[in-house]
Amino acid sequence: MFDPFLLVVFGVVAVLCYFLTERRNPRHIDRQFPGPRSFPVVGNLLQLGFTPDAYLRTLLKWFNENNYKNLRVWAGPLPYVMLIETKYVEHVLSSTALTYKYDPYNLLYPWLGSGLLTGNDHQWTVRRKLITPSFHFRILKDFLHIMNETSSRFMKLLEHETHAAQGEVLDMQALVTRSTIDVICETAMGTRVNSIEGRPSPMVDAIDSLCHIISERVFSLFKRADVFFKCTTLYKQQQQALTTIRVEFAQIIEQRRRLLQTAGYQAAQLDDELLDAKRPKMAFLDNLLTAEVDGQPLTFEQIFEEVSTFMFEGHDTTASAITFAIWCLAWSPDVQQRAFEEQAQMYATADGAERHPTYQELQDMKYLDLVIKETLRLFPSVPFIFRTIREPTVIVDKYMPKGTTLVLPILAIGHSPHSFEAPYEFRPERFEAAERTRANAFDNVPFSAGPRNCIGQKFALLELKVTLSKLLRRFRILPAPLAKQSIAQVFDHKYKPGPQELKLHLPITLKSLSGVPVRLQRR
Repeated sequence: MFDPFLLVVFGVVAVLCYFLTERRNPRHIDRQFPGPRSFPVVGNLLQLGFTPDAYLRTLLKWFNENNYKNLRVWAGPLPYVMLIETKYVEHVLSSTALTYKYDPYNLLYPWLGSGLLTGNDHQWTVRRKLITPSFHFRILKDFLHIMNETSSRFMKLLEHETHAAQGEVLDMQALVTRSTIDVICETAMGTRVNSIEGRPSPMVDAIDSLCHIISERVFSLFKRADVFFKCTTLYKQQQQALTTIRVEFAQIIEQRRRLLQTAGYQAAQLDDELLDAKRPKMAFLDNLLTAEVDGQPLTFEQIFEEVSTFMFEGHDTTASAITFAIWCLAWSPDVQQRAFEEQAQMYATADGAERHPTYQELQDMKYLDLVIKETLRLFPSVPFIFRTIREPTVIVDKYMPKGTTLVLPILAIGHSPHSFEAPYEFRPERFEAAERTRANAFDNVPFSAGPRNCIGQKFALLELKVTLSKLLRRFRILPAPLAKQSIAQVFDHKYKPGPQELKLHLPITLKSLSGVPVRLQRR
């Protein structure tokens, strides 16, 4: 229950903000964009609902009612313009002037500071230039060793869980996360946290806690404002989690500094061919520890921000993509069979089911690549991205006042019937080159695009392919026996999910409140 005094204070603040905004912004946006009826002070906030899944159901309803055209939503006195039509999406993502991020990324500041995800202007440019070499293909090959080793441990976990379940369903959402957190911690910091084995470091729980707190704040009127958030127990939890991560991270930095100074490590890095298990693997942290800006090494705070950003962006998002790819394969047996046949042809030897894929073999998995693209079209890991207008501007033919928040609903863009025939059918073949000759590159942007596209896209695709390749070679993936839900029903705002069915919601990445249940059967 909220303190009545806080409710009164918030009401007064909201009313003041409303009238101040009304004087500055005379509903120009309402005249340009359709949208649900809004009300004084609260705008459309009360219509969104009060549960995590209600927000998504309401947005899906509004997308459908507006025929997947651009629309506006008012969050109290603040305008949010949702751009779904491809030419508007292309204008925003291609622009070097529309790259500024603030709301809701400011909620990440206590953890990520001004890292690559949340930073702006010159600082962002410097960080982007600094970090780009960390995703050179040579370093990705180092990361591939970690992905291969971790995925093998993950397969053993799945075999154990499948045997224990005796044909019952497994929640892939929970299981996959244990693998991706291990990958991200070892690639980011060179440290194994053993989440797969069930012995994670304190840092794992701290990261989970921070992700939960951020998602709680995104859709809360009260918790969004720092003055109210600091009165909640979540604030105390956030501070404890940040302290845990900083203490653990300081120890890891010191260990990596000592390793970087050893002669053996330096010599290993000089030879591109030494890609064996004895070579110390390059970590994202290693590159930051040896980097300089204006002739000066990075401070602890700068390193902490960038490694935390890499962990935040690369852990939950990849877990979401892998999880929903598994669910889609379970419900699309013909697609699964074709994907398996591609793997069977590549790994036809007796030890094929166990062998690690090489970097080149992953590039040659053309059909699996289509499966991943189609999964991310339907279930984008990051369903919404945001930009803040700092100066009045025109986007295509629409005038945007200063202070407007632009929302690019990646979910709706990929589901638009104007871009994709039968959008709720799982058809990987729609991404074959011949089918895409007349398509616009901006009608499906799960990794964003333009100047602020996802710098870790190749990293994520490597991890997706490694995990799915090994999974397909070892298991048949079957749907949950009690589930009857089609993909169209997953995104139908009127549909009420039954037992063992998906119930999507929007914490930060796309997830299911009911888990993602499937069955695995050893091949």
